[in-house]
Amino acid sequence: MSKHGMDEPEEPAETESVEAEPVALGAPVPQANSHKTGGIAWARVTAYRVLPALALVLAAAAGGLWYLTAKHSNEAERATVIKVASDGTVALLSYQPDTVRRQLTDARKLLTTPFLDEYTTLTKSVIPGAEQRHIAAATSVPAAAAVSVEENHAVVLVFVNQTVRIGDQAPSSTPTSARVTLERLGGQWLIAKFEPV
Repeated sequence: MSKHGMDEPEEPAETESVEAEPVALGAPVPQANSHKTGGIAWARVTAYRVLPALALVLAAAAGGLWYLTAKHSNEAERATVIKVASDGTVALLSYQPDTVRRQLTDARKLLTTPFLDEYTTLTKSVIPGAEQRHIAAATSVPAAAAVSVEENHAVVLVFVNQTVRIGDQAPSSTPTSARVTLERLGGQWLIAKFEPV
């Protein structure tokens, strides 16, 4: 009995020492370290790879948005100056004998110097002739293109078809083109030069 009494306490002691080894060298300690290492690794990946990539994507998106906005704005401005030059050309060169004085006087509102002075001088001879000889002019602009568009200055090339009728005579048509220079004054585009080309 005394041997079993001594053996029995020894067996549990051996079992405890065997069980103590896994507790001392078990997975919890490396797992805790691996979590810390993983946390540091992910922080580095985020700091050195993800954030710069995200910043690059955002910068590219901002640049693309700016380009599209600028492009759209420039296209809208080009369309505006083309319309002003086309409509202005029609107004400058179209009149009926009964209303020529009012029509050409109203057209002067679309102009600025130096062309305003030239056009005013020209109409002084056109108006009496149109009234006396019953001259009518019908003008259209079948095509126009912006040569250059800046903030307050633009040049547009217009292609003009003008049909002139004198009294009861057959009308005569004259196709031509003109270089129209525009200046923006007070937020409004005005014709500053009108040069046949």
